[in-house]
Amino acid sequence: MKKENEKGTQSIIAGRRPSKKIDIDEENNINEEILTSPVNSELDNPSEDTEDIEALSHEILSSDKSSEEALPSIGSTQDIVPSDNSNTREALAKSSEFLDLKELVVQQGSILEELRAGLLILGGQLDQSTQLPRLGIFVDVPNLIYGQDPDSRPLHMGKLLQFIGEGRDVVRATAYSPVSDDPMEALEQQKFVAPFVPYEYRIVTKALKRFADGSIKGNFDVEMAIDMLTMADGLDAIAVVSGDADFSRAVEVVQTRGVRVEVFAFAQSSSLEMRSLADRYVELGSVLNQIV
Repeated sequence: MKKENEKGTQSIIAGRRPSKKIDIDEENNINEEILTSPVNSELDNPSEDTEDIEALSHEILSSDKSSEEALPSIGSTQDIVPSDNSNTREALAKSSEFLDLKELVVQQGSILEELRAGLLILGGQLDQSTQLPRLGIFVDVPNLIYGQDPDSRPLHMGKLLQFIGEGRDVVRATAYSPVSDDPMEALEQQKFVAPFVPYEYRIVTKALKRFADGSIKGNFDVEMAIDMLTMADGLDAIAVVSGDADFSRAVEVVQTRGVRVEVFAFAQSSSLEMRSLADRYVELGSVLNQIV
């Protein structure tokens, strides 16, 4: 029994369990085969094993190096692993987009303001182009009435106003009428006032002056000249219904302000100075049928 156990133990160590019928010679042969097997021979030659191990190590190192070189083509670790400050970057990106949008809105606002200003200028120019010229009419009543032929029909002051102001915006028409100093005579019935009362005239009156020789005179040169100069800046044209040369200097000053001056008068009461200075001169006798 003891032998059998020893044989069994040796057989197990060799990796093989023989049957109980195997003799000692067979057992020795088996042990020799095990000792001379390729595995044991490889273990008996450590130099060859070392070369194989070095070759295997070289292949592993080469494969690791090639893997490292291949990593950049795939992407850096920063691309693979999300960074801790991804929220901060996203916030910065949104902030940058917001600032860009805000700048764009400001630029568009500036463009709109420029367009609005241009439209306002254009609208003003259109208004000026469609607006009627502003006209002021100044009537020297004694010069007008005394200049007309006594035998002709009386002037119709409403038609005269319409004739002079045709195609213009009449800002004001003023009649400078001398009046009698007789308190018993009604103002609206007086010779130089009555023809203008029914129409849209502003009537400026002044008492006639009586001289020692019995003559009377109503002179409005100063008042009329002052009104012309005062209103000139708000007018495009002035109509002077008088041929009196006393207004020549006032006409020159008005023209220096860029205001057009038109003179309306009868030939017999028109001075050469007024005719030559006027931007437009109309002899009322030639249009009498339109103003009577």
